[in-house]
Amino acid sequence: MRTLLLFPPQGHFTQPYLALPSLQAYLKQEGFADTHLMDANIESYEWFLSRDRLAKSRRRLQEAGRWGELEAKSELNYSEMLEYRSFSQSEVSGDWVVENIEDAKDVLRNPNRFYDRDSYIRSARCVEQGLNMISAEHYPSHWSAHGFSMQHSIQSTEQILEGALDEKGNPFIEFFREVTLPKIKKMNPDLIGISLTYGSQAIPAFALAKMLKEWKPSLHITCGGGLLAYIGKKMANHAEIFDWVDSFVLLEGEQPLLEIAKAIRDGKSLDGISNLIHRDENGMVTIEKEASSASIETLPTPDFRGLPMELYFSPEFIVPLSITRGCYWGKCTFCTLHDVIGPGYRGRSIGKVISDIRILQEKYGSKRFYFPIEDLPPNMVRKLPRAILNAGLEIEWWCDAKLEPEIFTPEVCAELSASGCKRLAFGYESASGRVLDLMNKGSQPNSAMDVIRRVSDAGISVTLYVMVGFPTETEEEAQSTLETLLENSEYFEEASMRVFYLDYKSEVFKRRADFDIEDVFDEPRMDLQVYHDFSTSSGMSRIQARKKYLQMLTALKSHLPVFASRNLLYHELKSHYFLYLARAGSVENLLNGPFAEKKVLPLALKSRLTASPALRMIRANFDRDEVDQAIEHATDEITLPRYQFDSIAGKELIELQESTESVQRLESILILNEMSGEIATISPDGARLLRSLDGSRTLSQVLALYDTPTSEIVLDFLKHLLQSGLIEQSSSIGVAA
Repeated sequence: MRTLLLFPPQGHFTQPYLALPSLQAYLKQEGFADTHLMDANIESYEWFLSRDRLAKSRRRLQEAGRWGELEAKSELNYSEMLEYRSFSQSEVSGDWVVENIEDAKDVLRNPNRFYDRDSYIRSARCVEQGLNMISAEHYPSHWSAHGFSMQHSIQSTEQILEGALDEKGNPFIEFFREVTLPKIKKMNPDLIGISLTYGSQAIPAFALAKMLKEWKPSLHITCGGGLLAYIGKKMANHAEIFDWVDSFVLLEGEQPLLEIAKAIRDGKSLDGISNLIHRDENGMVTIEKEASSASIETLPTPDFRGLPMELYFSPEFIVPLSITRGCYWGKCTFCTLHDVIGPGYRGRSIGKVISDIRILQEKYGSKRFYFPIEDLPPNMVRKLPRAILNAGLEIEWWCDAKLEPEIFTPEVCAELSASGCKRLAFGYESASGRVLDLMNKGSQPNSAMDVIRRVSDAGISVTLYVMVGFPTETEEEAQSTLETLLENSEYFEEASMRVFYLDYKSEVFKRRADFDIEDVFDEPRMDLQVYHDFSTSSGMSRIQARKKYLQMLTALKSHLPVFASRNLLYHELKSHYFLYLARAGSVENLLNGPFAEKKVLPLALKSRLTASPALRMIRANFDRDEVDQAIEHATDEITLPRYQFDSIAGKELIELQESTESVQRLESILILNEMSGEIATISPDGARLLRSLDGSRTLSQVLALYDTPTSEIVLDFLKHLLQSGLIEQSSSIGVAA
């Protein structure tokens, strides 16, 4: 009896996801020793982001000729702008990506190179541009470190299955055929468990399941994970789905997976296995009763054996360890996690947690830990730091927590810091007490900010989750939240913002009248819809909330150094930020020490100006800045969840086509700065000026070539080039320009 637990694309690439190592440990503990792990997600990144595969992608894009077709147009409509953005990036950066991708991966994995900030940023952008090339090759599909989408919506069972068969748009079919299937055939398992955690995994997972069934019809394929808690029962309404897979596991997987393994080993049916959906021997879909999960105290330490640890894009293994399950608060009216991840809150004993940490640290030699929990419960806020210190464990860790003023005293915060806590993320949400009461957050603005200050004063980096557009929230209340955050921006490093979306499992959805919700809109033929658009009789409209969100995002970016646009990749790759923070030793050292972004000196009149030697330029018939701005403004009023933006189709796409003004031809120069990986757009005149800067003239001599009004424009342009890293100035003592 051989079992394979598989994590499919697309997930993040910095560390393994915890669910499968936890399931592997449990199955082995219960006697199923022939259990194995496969992370097809990280293997797909490694395969696609290779010199050979990207060179093939580059050739395919050139042979397809779509870039030339777009360049030949007199104007671009909305859909063509999206194409132009993708293909122009590949056109200017393609050769550089092919030449540098292997080195970029090495930088992200090598502890001796990762902490060189300039190398890190350049390498992260190289990876990003590599994924854009694969996306352009399979356009309109879009793959990034943070998601994967196709023209097929994951809100529809029918479209998921269509996407699973779409050879042109689904890059993972080729990968599965070339890499994953041969490995699985060699292993020849009897049971495969596929983890479906993110919506971005749905289409790739069913594509693989289809291929596996064609190879070995007797193979039992079961799917579990957080995504199925939302869509599993809905998807089961389509009986044909069980031609692709054999069963769905709902809620926590240990006990159902064990019972499935026993049934397959013993040749028995699946009837009666709790938390399972399957098709019985008569072809009828059966939803079994729900039952309690295995006791968290009896679960073994996660077992990561079998995962390709050398492939993750991280120089150190940040060990994920779940020390609780469920949410101890479980009352937020917008949240559904406490309803879909298992039966209530359960905490592992402090003794077991310390034992887990010690075992994993000794096995993997890592001192970095992430506790992927909903909230650090009050008893652990007090007890865990002291236990870590008493055990002599030298670790650095982070997790999410709830704003509890009575718990996070200055003394407790100091002990958290002493135990190695480097970062805490809090659900701040709003500075309005009225809104927080509607959310049932159990916190108030002033006392919540007191906690944030105490944690920050203890030397712990703070991330705040902020929500805009909760039903009945007014524009004035959202503005008050922004002003409060800006006034206290010295006490937190990140703000993770989102517009409120109405989840069909939430209390807000169930008690719509209590939140002044007048109408809820269903998407036609979208049988798996989780989030719904809606209208209210009070507060901001959905469009107003979206615009307020964009305004707040812009304002916060300008005030938070880690959140700044030049640091965006650095910010979004959360585990990378944590590693930099841990290496720097403190937030102050991170922002102002050797890991900080190098300050650019002001232009001096006596300095000599030289164009960066590492620039690649191509001529373009449309201005990329104008294209980007048009795309951004076109989506200002879209109230879909952000993850659905890349798969806008049907009615929404037609409306965007009609409402978005076409972009006209305007010759420009697209520039790739190979030193930073950034792409910029300038005019042909600007490019001629840039090329003329060979170090032979000082700034004052360059400006002297123009009349006074023009020289002021040129000076501003040169300052922009300097800030963008496109020109360099020699050291000079002189009057600043």
